[in-house]
Amino acid sequence: MAGSTSRRTLFRKSIVVPTEHGAWSWLLVPWLAGAVVGLAAPARAEQASLALLLTLVGGLSAYMVRQPATAYLRIRQGRGREADRPLALGWMAGFSLLALGCLVGLLLLGRTALLGLAIPFLALLAAYLLAAAAGRAAMRSLGMELAGAAGLALSAPAAYIAASGRLTPTALALWALLALQNVAGVLYVRQRLADTKGQPGHRRLTLAGHGAAFVAVAAAAAVGAVPWLAAVPFAGFLARAVWAVQQPRPIPNVKRFGFMEIGVEILGAALMAAGFS
Repeated sequence: MAGSTSRRTLFRKSIVVPTEHGAWSWLLVPWLAGAVVGLAAPARAEQASLALLLTLVGGLSAYMVRQPATAYLRIRQGRGREADRPLALGWMAGFSLLALGCLVGLLLLGRTALLGLAIPFLALLAAYLLAAAAGRAAMRSLGMELAGAAGLALSAPAAYIAASGRLTPTALALWALLALQNVAGVLYVRQRLADTKGQPGHRRLTLAGHGAAFVAVAAAAAVGAVPWLAAVPFAGFLARAVWAVQQPRPIPNVKRFGFMEIGVEILGAALMAAGFS
């Protein structure tokens, strides 16, 4: 009984685990795509497997740190329990140290190009914490969600650099593609959720966003910046966006819908990775 109480004291889901369930796929699917393309690169770097593991653990730790950091900010503003302050600080410090340790390990392996990705990620974390300080509405705003979805796609070039040892145009193209996929997913999911709740949503924005993403990828493929195969999933995303905005499309089963979205993201990333390989 005492052991169970101790575990509850050291771990509280609301303080440790991010509440946005879909955000996990925004981070992990791009990482997987970057790893596949990086491992298939002509000049695969030494100790690629270890470097990939460090980027995965470090990336997850950096992502997880914002939850206890947000909890700490709420406590300081009087919107949380003062007794939870040490717990929030402890998890925040633990995740930060783990992320920093992984970064140091990657630098020792010669992956210095990853420092260029740390800056935009830290900027995104700072923006999120500022939004958290402003209140729940700012945290859950469309702009913040879109920025987070695009920022988490940095795991794609991070994994590519870990595997290949270099920051190349391919790494940047992977980020752009996976960021657009994440953003398109946000727009589509928010519209379907709005339909489920009987709200108007952003139909024009959803359609315009998907259309712009497809045009951008097709244009990049036309000039040879990305493979044509990468445009295929965006054509599919645009087609389902057209279907979704024609009339309200409530979600019959939210959990099943979530798993289907993860499957769509994995399939899209797989097609992109196959185009580069």
